[in-house]
Amino acid sequence: MLTDVEIESETVSAVQGIRMISLDFDGTILSYDDPAGVFHPAIINVLNALPAHGVRWCANSGREFDDQLAVLERSRKRGLDHLPDALICSESMVYYRDGASYHPLQPWNNAAESYLRDCHRRVQDRLTDRLDYIVNTYQPVTSMIGDLYTAFLLRDHGSQPAKLFLELQRFLDGMEDIMLTRNGGWVAVMHRELGKGNALLEYARHARLTPEHLLAIGDHYNDLPMLTPRVARHLGCPGDAIPEVRQAVSKAGGRIAEASGPQGTAEVIQSLVFG
Repeated sequence: MLTDVEIESETVSAVQGIRMISLDFDGTILSYDDPAGVFHPAIINVLNALPAHGVRWCANSGREFDDQLAVLERSRKRGLDHLPDALICSESMVYYRDGASYHPLQPWNNAAESYLRDCHRRVQDRLTDRLDYIVNTYQPVTSMIGDLYTAFLLRDHGSQPAKLFLELQRFLDGMEDIMLTRNGGWVAVMHRELGKGNALLEYARHARLTPEHLLAIGDHYNDLPMLTPRVARHLGCPGDAIPEVRQAVSKAGGRIAEASGPQGTAEVIQSLVFG
């Protein structure tokens, strides 16, 4: 957690009052010369430059905790020195850094797990008679049906993920406490109390930050919950972000990069943080 002295010094040094950057992984900061993903060199450069500007960052990804740690370790071998203050994992769980280790943020994580267990029990009860139809119709690469998740990975071509998204909306109609998220070929169910936006807000409260201090950058549907002024007053996206993300960022007066992917994310950080 930031001390009062740290907060005061960051207020002076950060451009536009930005003290924390929330970064999506896939499509936003990763390159895939390592198939499992590693931070793009342009991202490593801008992240390593952040401390001189009094700015920290947190990861905010659908990837699970161990997966994010593995990405960080591969990126450290490529030169990453400035580690995230927090890992927001699976769009719900928050882990804060203390030294070199990350610890669950409580009581948030316990409450999130409770929400997820209840949510997915009811979702899977609703889908019991439709799971065979989903598998046979969409032939997902992976179906994740567990205590804490209901998700399907489809081949990301054509309109298949969008069609499944709409069908799941219809199947789950009336369940007002759930929402659907998409990222590439992934289509997943999430509790409305969670998602990237609410998890980021909870970490910000822990770190004594407000939306005015936050810059959020993402590229896909599952990033939309954090790409809103309610969560972060400073928004950005790569130039190849999906139209819905570009519209949300533009509407909020954020920065849409000219460059695509990680280079676009680096462009946003250079513009909004370094000035």
